[in-house]
Amino acid sequence: MSQSAPPESTSGGHPPTKVDCFINPNARAAQEMAETFIEALEQAGIDVTVHWMSSCEQALDDIANLPETDAILVGGGDGTVSGLLPALLERRETIGILPLGTANDFARGAGIPTTPQAAAKVISEGHRLSVDTGLVADRPFLNVASLGISVEIASLHEDRAKKLLGRFAYPIRWAEAWHKHRPLKLKITTDGKSRRARCSLLAVGCGRHYGGGLTLDEQAQLNDGMLHLYYVAPRNALHWLWFLPGLWRGTLKDGDGAHTGTARKVTIETASGRAKKVNVDGEIVARTPINITIRPQSLTIFAPAERSN
Repeated sequence: MSQSAPPESTSGGHPPTKVDCFINPNARAAQEMAETFIEALEQAGIDVTVHWMSSCEQALDDIANLPETDAILVGGGDGTVSGLLPALLERRETIGILPLGTANDFARGAGIPTTPQAAAKVISEGHRLSVDTGLVADRPFLNVASLGISVEIASLHEDRAKKLLGRFAYPIRWAEAWHKHRPLKLKITTDGKSRRARCSLLAVGCGRHYGGGLTLDEQAQLNDGMLHLYYVAPRNALHWLWFLPGLWRGTLKDGDGAHTGTARKVTIETASGRAKKVNVDGEIVARTPINITIRPQSLTIFAPAERSN
């Protein structure tokens, strides 16, 4: 029987006293939740400077030029935090997260609660967790890169349903994406070993959860220094129903249409040489061929005490 991995540990609490908070106003329920979050931080004695993001590009510039502070907080979904990584990784400050996205898969893996008061408490308690980040096509990423059906889902999410339905939009989009999807023929190289694969879904990442409820690998730790990956061969609808429990729990095993593994470097190419879109932390921002590598414990975040270093 598979067993869940033990939780990561965190360092002793050292609460920040002065923070800068960058908030994506386009995130789901951003305004109300952000105000509650900031109020809870201030009640805990933390001085908060708020930056409402006009664009990711402007926020990257603002973070790069920010005077030294105790911590940098980000209010948004996985895509927002991931998009700000180029600047955040150049800073020395600990990063705090207010999950404002639809799925908040990274926050779920780190044990960060989605209610603003509880998320603020995690920061005010000051426990820290060093986590891995990845690099895909020379772009740092936070959680998971994927191809296949997940790209179709990300494309379908570019409408009002994602904001109106939240995580409930994902099952609907999965059904639509499965009907539209065409299997991929790929060459996958892991730490120098290559194989050919025909698959409907491939996921590679340093996180644990992605796609609004899927689990990359139940054994994955956010700081284990490894990329975890799997791909699923094309199957009919009944086979997909059979696969779903393993996709949700992260218990897929080699054989019968699935392949799993770990690596420090993964290269993905299409057999035809035609570029295919890549979903990176919920955003379509890359195309094959791509190299994916791991950056062990390159980012320090606030996390619950039971998850910290």
